[in-house]
Amino acid sequence: MLHSPRCVHPLTTAQFARDVRTHELRIVKGFEDLKHPTILSLILVSSIAIHSAFAAEHVYTNGRIYTANSEQPWAEAILVKDEKILYVGTNEDALQRARRRTTRTDLDGKFVMPGIIDTHTHPGLIAALWEETADITLPQTSHEELLAFLREYAKDAKGFLITLGEWNVEHYLPDGPHKSDLDAIFPDKPVALFDNSGHTTWLNSRALALFNITRDTPDLSENISEFVRDKDGELTGWVKEFALIPYVGDMTLPTRDQMKAALMTFVDFLSAHGVTSLMDAGSLSWHNQVYDIVAELEREGTLPVRYEGSYHIYDPNQLDGAVKAVRDLRKQFAGDLLTFNTVKIHYDGVLEVNTAGQLDPYHNEPDSHGGILIPTERLTRFILELEKNQIDLHLHSVGDRATRSALDAVEQAKNDATGPLTINISLSHLEQVHDADIPRFAELNVSANFTPHWFGGYFKGADQAIGPERNQYSQRAKTFVNRGARVTFSSDVTVLPEHTRANPFFGMQIGVTRQNVEAGPDAPVFGLASERLAIEDLLVGYSRNAAAQLGRDVDLGTLEAGKLADFIVLDRDPTQVDDYQIHEIKPVATVLGGMIVHGNLDT
Repeated sequence: MLHSPRCVHPLTTAQFARDVRTHELRIVKGFEDLKHPTILSLILVSSIAIHSAFAAEHVYTNGRIYTANSEQPWAEAILVKDEKILYVGTNEDALQRARRRTTRTDLDGKFVMPGIIDTHTHPGLIAALWEETADITLPQTSHEELLAFLREYAKDAKGFLITLGEWNVEHYLPDGPHKSDLDAIFPDKPVALFDNSGHTTWLNSRALALFNITRDTPDLSENISEFVRDKDGELTGWVKEFALIPYVGDMTLPTRDQMKAALMTFVDFLSAHGVTSLMDAGSLSWHNQVYDIVAELEREGTLPVRYEGSYHIYDPNQLDGAVKAVRDLRKQFAGDLLTFNTVKIHYDGVLEVNTAGQLDPYHNEPDSHGGILIPTERLTRFILELEKNQIDLHLHSVGDRATRSALDAVEQAKNDATGPLTINISLSHLEQVHDADIPRFAELNVSANFTPHWFGGYFKGADQAIGPERNQYSQRAKTFVNRGARVTFSSDVTVLPEHTRANPFFGMQIGVTRQNVEAGPDAPVFGLASERLAIEDLLVGYSRNAAAQLGRDVDLGTLEAGKLADFIVLDRDPTQVDDYQIHEIKPVATVLGGMIVHGNLDT
């Protein structure tokens, strides 16, 4: 077998067989008008014979194979034919089943596991938010130092719109920054500065004018996506969440070539680190631009992952057209690797800027409980519409009020449905969840999706927003596991400079230790030490459970006969390595549908 560093259709017998089969089907289609059963029969018999002759079969032996299949968790060998697994079990049985011309690889004791499934990340936003100034680091220490930096930067600033990040939102809570500070430094140029939560923007007056935003411009959603105003109703220049999106359009997008390069950089990184499938959890209003690029990558043969696209709702007005939007995405862009089965709703905001929906008021803003995008009753009706059209639902849900509302909607939809709910529903992030709602995930068959590289206290500001006592109960993934929930994991990376944090083994280490990687064993433990996960929890969450979240557990998530041959071979065993070395694990090879798309297994 030949190997390729990327999925560029390496000339394997499996690929040749697929190419032959495609050609045969084109021939048959060309003969359809003849309406001659004898000719068609001869062609089809010939097709089957050619396909059988060139079908690729490969046996991998002497491995430590973790299957994630609860009925057969460990094996020695795996037999693959074309894209699928024929057999998983002992070396002896696998070799007996192999044909004489079957190619063979001795794994020499290496650890093998199902391909990792990243069930909530953002290649599309990485492409759309690419910026030339991404390598510029704004001071995080104080407001005064930030302004001093901006004054110096303004001397040589170029371009019609200046975009920079990230400023430290902690210094400005709860009222936020003010446009007057930027106006004094940039009186003639529009400026948009992005904060370190990723959920607010600081604009000067010129930028507000560029985007046609005035004091009469309506907010996108109450207590979430807002243009912050002072007591007199005047815009302060602080914009929360997605209020800007309808007014920006394509104005801030990089070129298509830049978007394609950024997206490919990210998905190549994921593939190199063992990810074989992902869900793009939303590209805001740039669906068409992003998925056009992904579809092109698939046509070129350079897409190294299975890519589940989603339709991203951040505005309540999108609900009525969501089903049609998913259908349109399927019709325009879907392929073998690029699929569309999910609506993603940004159901609330984030704790750091007081936009997450909370049961109790914010510590630093006692009159605020944050917000949720739509009422429970409207979400219930939407779930029933999705069920009717067999489209899955994935919700961003950070605050405990948002999570309770979402679970209430699922429960009501189950009661109102004419039969059982069959779509896959998942809630992501789950930073604050009331104790009473945790068992409901298992009861309602809702997946609980977490981002383990946050478990070391990645985001700052929640202590200030909700108080340290409440914040210590953040992201209690182990409690969810213990109470029977289907727990899944993801990277949720949105900008290219942070793409290395999408390494799933980096996330696994933080999931096990609840400590940031950089400081090692001496790092403070974030939240409760009792919420540390076992490595087995993470392996299952990134494989079997993740496939179930995406409705792909029939063909993905475990290594067993009949499923697609998506697996990774690692340079060390995650179940035996020291907890503080998990982030150093690297795949020797990433296999997608029986083909090596990253690394190699040459001996």
